Amino acid sequence: MKHLRLFTLLTLMTLGLSGCITFPTAESSHVKVIWNNPAALNNCVHKGTIFGSEGHFYDYWLHSDQDMVWGTLNEMRIKAHKLNADTVYLYENFGFLSSVTLMGNAYDCSQVPLIDKPASEPDAATNSSEISEAPKQ
Repeated sequence: MKHLRLFTLLTLMTLGLSGCITFPTAESSHVKVIWNNPAALNNCVHKGTIFGSEGHFYDYWLHSDQDMVWGTLNEMRIKAHKLNADTVYLYENFGFLSSVTLMGNAYDCSQVPLIDKPASEPDAATNSSEISEAPKQ
């Protein structure tokens, strides 16, 4: 009977710990995640290196790979937000079999213009008003 109680207790503890996947917060939901595009970081300010990890040797079989990747990215977004960053640039993942672990750098790209338009190009607002006018009769 004592062994059954111990087994039940250990099983419940393992199942309780296995439900831990990181969910996004309201503050971290605006943080972008990019990879394989170093040009996107031009004029961004490096804030720090961050790691994220989900899954353990004892519970990886209870979670899908998609859930572990999602949780890892959410953990990294939360850490980036704490560094006042708005962008995470991912590097290659570590090749663990029972978890997902990612490394990246956090950047503040809030001062970077979204689109660099040549000075000779007409303003989009001017074009849209010309297009939206009905033909005169």
